[in-house]
Amino acid sequence: MSPVALPAEDSPLTPLPSPPYSPEVMTRARRAALRLLLSSTLFAIMAAGTKVVTVRLPGAEVSLVRFLAGVVVVGVAVALGRAKGQSILRPRRWDWLLTRGLFGGIAVVSYFASIRLTPVGVATLLNQTQPVFTMLFSWALLAERPRRGALGALALTVAGVTIIVGVRQLALHAWRGELLGIGSAIASGIAVTAIRAARRTIPGGPPPETAWSVFLSFSAIGALVSAPWAFAPGGAWLVPRGPEWGLLALVAGASVGAQLIMTEAIGHLTAVQSGIISQLTVPTTVVFGITFLGEELTPSFLLGAALIFSGVAVTIVATAPRLRSAARAARSGTIIDP
Repeated sequence: MSPVALPAEDSPLTPLPSPPYSPEVMTRARRAALRLLLSSTLFAIMAAGTKVVTVRLPGAEVSLVRFLAGVVVVGVAVALGRAKGQSILRPRRWDWLLTRGLFGGIAVVSYFASIRLTPVGVATLLNQTQPVFTMLFSWALLAERPRRGALGALALTVAGVTIIVGVRQLALHAWRGELLGIGSAIASGIAVTAIRAARRTIPGGPPPETAWSVFLSFSAIGALVSAPWAFAPGGAWLVPRGPEWGLLALVAGASVGAQLIMTEAIGHLTAVQSGIISQLTVPTTVVFGITFLGEELTPSFLLGAALIFSGVAVTIVATAPRLRSAARAARSGTIIDP
């Protein structure tokens, strides 16, 4: 997975600056865009590294290592915070934290399994349909009705997915990895919706969750989700060999680094900006797959990718706050969803 993630997955809800387009704000936005580009590249490196290491190791084993690395990072951050007299973990909205962790864990396990069974570009593209499902679950669970015509994005995305999966099924009789990729996107959509619910400010309600609380729920519960599959009966766990240890470290480091960079950068960008930049993970992963893994582009993949990108783009634009509402929120200091 991408991702989703923290996949699109851990964006803090931040107040819009006022004035919205001052030079200082624009400078911060440009720097944030560069950091988000770095995050997308790290997610692509994670996906490519996962493809290589899962040639022998199960995807669940790789995801477990990735989640445990996240738990260690949070532990270090908590220790450093306590040394400064700060508390970075203040969990309150347990229902949304548990939902985020459970479905985030399912999303990563499914994504890594998809990478093992399909070309890394195909798995990443299917995983990155997540914004469409986030739109649907935000509508169902948070009563956030998208703009008129936004559901057309779902039709474009389904058409693209159908072309890619259908052609691969007819030509290669392959479908398990593709379905896992779609499943990772659906689970990620629920996880991202839970993040937004946990992080948003509710008038008269409890304070929003910290980004670290959300990240810990993702890492800790994700590890619990991965463990039964990694240690399943029949000897699913395989002891890594020489170079595989380095690849596991690369996957874990790239994933955690990408999540933390994205969490910090995304608060300085609009939903449209962050959504579009995050989608660069897909072409970057495809380039890595072609260059380093010998994967090939097919006409059906390009056609399906074009439809999926169109659907995701429509979703990003359709779910962005309207400019007038954003301006009113900026003047009043209201915290809104970026």
